[in-house]
Amino acid sequence: MKSIDVKVRRVIVGKVEPDEDLIDAITKLVKTYNIKAGLLNCIGAFKKFTIGYFDLNKKEYKFETFDENVELLSCLGNIAYKNGKPIIHAHVSVGRPDFSIIGGHLSQPSIISITGEIYILEIDQKLNRSLDPQFNLFLLNI
Repeated sequence: MKSIDVKVRRVIVGKVEPDEDLIDAITKLVKTYNIKAGLLNCIGAFKKFTIGYFDLNKKEYKFETFDENVELLSCLGNIAYKNGKPIIHAHVSVGRPDFSIIGGHLSQPSIISITGEIYILEIDQKLNRSLDPQFNLFLLNI
């Protein structure tokens, strides 16, 4: 295990409007507030969302987009950088009208229906991602 000791620098709160893409909105907040890195937490509702599952054997994601109204029950993730650009890595759980839940790795498009409420806890150090050839993924470089 690798680890570092960081401090919370500030908390940024954002409200995503209907028809906005959640990842685009988070990325805009990161750029607007010059966020180094941090913890991400969101709730709200989607009218369209894309989730993925990483197939370890194939070393690739399988993505599926759903055109349906759901509650965004939980979106947890982090903000880091790859090649100087912010990378939003988040996983979501969404609730369907029959009270079933599905989830996975958040991707695009993921369009807000009513609202998206974002909380970013910025830390005082910049985090970067680098390619891990074992998995063919850009993982945190600590």
